[in-house]
Amino acid sequence: MQAEKQRILLVDDEPQVLLALEDLLGDAFAVLKTASPEEALEMVANDHDIAVVLSDQRMPQMTGDELLARINGSSDAKRILVTAFADLSAVIRAVNNGKLFAYVTKPWNPRDLVLMVQKAADHFRLTQELARERRLLTSILNSLDEGILAADREGNTLLFNPQAAKILGTSERQIKLQSWAQDFGVFTADRKQNLPAAADPLLRAVSGEKTLETEAWVKNGTPRGATVALTGTPLVGDHDDVTGGVAVLRDVTRQRDLETQLSQSQKMEAIGRLAGGVAHDFNNLLVVIQSYAELLRDDLREDSKRDDLDEILAAARRAAALTKQLLAFSRSEPVQPTELRLSEVVKGIEKMLRRIIGEDIELTTELAASVGVVRADAGQLDQVILNLSINARDAMRGGGRLTISTQNVSFDGEYENEHDIPPGEYVMLAVTDSGTGMDAETQRRIFEPFFTTKEVGQGTGLGLATVYGIVSQSGGQIRVYSELGHGTAFKIYFPRLDEVGAAREQESDEIRSFTGSGTLLIVEDDAAVRQVAARVLRDRGYAVLEARRPSEARRICAEHGSTIDLLLTDVIMPECTGTELARELSRLHPRMRVVYMSGYPGGAAARAGALAPGAAYLEKPFSPASLTEKIGLAMRGSTIASEGSN
Repeated sequence: MQAEKQRILLVDDEPQVLLALEDLLGDAFAVLKTASPEEALEMVANDHDIAVVLSDQRMPQMTGDELLARINGSSDAKRILVTAFADLSAVIRAVNNGKLFAYVTKPWNPRDLVLMVQKAADHFRLTQELARERRLLTSILNSLDEGILAADREGNTLLFNPQAAKILGTSERQIKLQSWAQDFGVFTADRKQNLPAAADPLLRAVSGEKTLETEAWVKNGTPRGATVALTGTPLVGDHDDVTGGVAVLRDVTRQRDLETQLSQSQKMEAIGRLAGGVAHDFNNLLVVIQSYAELLRDDLREDSKRDDLDEILAAARRAAALTKQLLAFSRSEPVQPTELRLSEVVKGIEKMLRRIIGEDIELTTELAASVGVVRADAGQLDQVILNLSINARDAMRGGGRLTISTQNVSFDGEYENEHDIPPGEYVMLAVTDSGTGMDAETQRRIFEPFFTTKEVGQGTGLGLATVYGIVSQSGGQIRVYSELGHGTAFKIYFPRLDEVGAAREQESDEIRSFTGSGTLLIVEDDAAVRQVAARVLRDRGYAVLEARRPSEARRICAEHGSTIDLLLTDVIMPECTGTELARELSRLHPRMRVVYMSGYPGGAAARAGALAPGAAYLEKPFSPASLTEKIGLAMRGSTIASEGSN
């Protein structure tokens, strides 16, 4: 029997958009649609089987984020906002309020939109299943596994079950009715005071009042204590008179931790997507700034003016590096290992580290000048250094000293027997602090996921687990050396490679002037980027044709196709992706070479455009030199359009 389609609701004041979305999503879902936000609210309130609400942002009656915010209280439907980059403020509002599952930017990619709606529908289904399971679990816990305290009106203990003793961290089985909360260390949720009598569910139950669930914090002898949900119910006698009260205690520490982690994870995913879109526009601006500044510098002869332009260019390069570095911590991409030197990685992140650890901690770097080459993902190494540095900072509350060092090391078989590190040549990265140190038991568990010695809300317990995973994935080894009161040293050993990659780093950084001839077609929807790229390439001797969108590129190819030697295309564009355009045009002109460019993070651009390994790719922001070099190499080589196909 075929499973029933999940129901989704489309809200847009433009009928043609509703029809287009229905055609796109109708095969996979049971589609409901309306042009009225008010009608949408009524439909959602009356139909709790609606899994997803997909709403346009700009509508006459109310904005999309207002509609989704109002739906938030009446339905569990997952909410997706269709917006444009001009509406980013609304997206940020909705994300920060936790009222938005995801957003889709216009013009949408049909495949990505279907996948996003399917993901939201799956999330709704899982949420519903989780809700049912939680209700069942709550029923079981109420019967078997919750702490129960009961007392009569005279204060005599009627029931104090083992689970209550465990939650309260006591072996006592008797309570003093008026002071039990103080006796067993039950505090308000903010931990500022003992639970007052007015909020005490047991006292209120004994007085005849049934209380709703309230949360408290119990200082139960463990390092973190416990977050406990308490309810109170009066005990009623045969003649409906109140004879006492019952308090039920439920340990919800783990549940609250998971809810916090899930909420933070969803918010970071949405903000990461938003950052990728902003980076695209920002990188386009940097292309224009950097390119025109270099063109102007090349035309000037006065040293003073050239120096000013050099400062502009240096600032643009720093902005590009900062954008890439920040995206490394927010994006979710396949690992991209490259040959690199650890000393250069530390130098690249040092400035950021100084801002993060604070002025009360002295940061020192001891970087070997001739350190060997390793193979790893640069973004992941930044994350390793950052996590270890933050961990060190938290261990030096009153200030201290943090040292990051690199050096080449060699291990023989004898060392392996003592430290369990295979013999061989390594590059060591060491992060050493003068903090509180750790005992043996803590050292044994520090790489376990969710293990933390910090207070509730101060850490997730994932930082060092992430470090361990990255190091292992890169083929490295990590060791920790620590003693209470004497600080901690983390030493990471990456296999050292032959100096093949080093030779590449010794190549001159001077601009190589590529000139050439031939006809190029540039397809780029950002006018400023397209115009400056065309100017640079014309100055280098090429004939350049320009297209704002794929449809224009098709028309130009129909007129000049046989004369076009190379296609330079953006990856993410309206109408279709750059790789789809390249495949289409290559069928007509098989010898046309292709170079792709994008301002989105590299992995995201590759996935969106399905770039094949080896495809010529130019990441924004690029300089005139890197543009002409990439075009020159493509024209002299054999990078043809078929490389962009699957």
